[in-house]
Amino acid sequence: MQGALDPVAQPEAALLRVLVAALLGGLIGVERERDETDRPREHFAGVRTFPIIAALGAALGLIAGGVGPAVVAGFLGVAALVAVSYAHSSRAGDVGATTEVAALATYWIGTMAGLGAFLLAGALGIGLTALLAAKQRLEAFPRALTPAELEATLTLAVITVVVWPLLPDARYGPWGVWNPRALWALVVLVCGLSFAAFVAMRFWGASRGLYVSGLLGGLVSSTAATVSFATRSRETPAQGGALAVAAGLASLVMLGRVVVLAGVAGPAVLPHLGPFAGAAALGGVVALAALARSPAPTGEAAPALANPFRLREAIRFAVLYGVVLVLVEAAGRFLGTWGVLAAAVVAGFTDVDAITLSLAALAGRELAPETAGLAIALATLSNTAAKAAYAAWLGRGRFRRGVAVALGSAFTSGTAALLLF
Repeated sequence: MQGALDPVAQPEAALLRVLVAALLGGLIGVERERDETDRPREHFAGVRTFPIIAALGAALGLIAGGVGPAVVAGFLGVAALVAVSYAHSSRAGDVGATTEVAALATYWIGTMAGLGAFLLAGALGIGLTALLAAKQRLEAFPRALTPAELEATLTLAVITVVVWPLLPDARYGPWGVWNPRALWALVVLVCGLSFAAFVAMRFWGASRGLYVSGLLGGLVSSTAATVSFATRSRETPAQGGALAVAAGLASLVMLGRVVVLAGVAGPAVLPHLGPFAGAAALGGVVALAALARSPAPTGEAAPALANPFRLREAIRFAVLYGVVLVLVEAAGRFLGTWGVLAAAVVAGFTDVDAITLSLAALAGRELAPETAGLAIALATLSNTAAKAAYAAWLGRGRFRRGVAVALGSAFTSGTAALLLF
């Protein structure tokens, strides 16, 4: 927040703040005007009233130099108008209060802009507009939930909001490698990605929603995304091909993420890592293009979205992750010179970000750039092989075969690049 300013001494800056507030209010007003035109009654506020409300909040914030009595009095005035409008609409048989509540929020968004918090005001204004515009899809989503899906949604909320914060943030086990809160975060991640894929399928359709969730999952953890898609392939075997493509997309994003992280932490490693990453990505793209174009077998039923995630499978994966952490630490401690490469291979069974950052940071100082590049490539290859193993272990049918083709192609291409370069 930029803070208070004197609107008399700095009229240009004050005018800019009021204009930003009015523009954000106008954006919300346009959406409300479009929505209210479909209703037979006269609406409370629209494209003219919302900018005025936002500008009022901005002007009072400027004059008061903060959230003071003048700003509160202005809010109470707007709230009184909103209350009168709601009472009138209730008597007319319309008990909806979305426009009225949006007007109250618009006042405070305008106040934030008036106080110079442009980023916060803009984020809230655009977010509120998007929320209002998505009315039909948002209202249709909970109505379409089955009891099992609602139970899974509540389970995700409990393991995230209740269980996760209560776990100790301390180190336990051999060499202190086990952190209960960090391990449970992996459970939340796997379940969250699976639930995100479920929501995306509801909004954008089966295949397109899975592809979007695969790309987003690759930004977070391609391993967790693969586990999530593998468990879903048991519930919806007819979507095995699309799930395999989504898992492959997550792995392609992972390759790009590795290159970016290595370039940020240690640019000297990029010449030794680039040919491998490019070849692996090319092999994956070719295989995914073939998979995406192959038609689904005839006679398969449409996917039934019955369970957003499987908590038991996520916990099993977290346990396996904890075992790998011990193996990585042991390799680094007892294998001497070969410990770097061995630790990279073992670390790749679960994740590549940590080993990529640490090895790239050492490149050119404590570690030769070519050795660091080779170790990161080996971690990526082992991660690719591990994801294929997870897919074979947890997945079913076409998903197993599709992931084997996509990741196998990337693995083979990357290995060939390592041998050649």
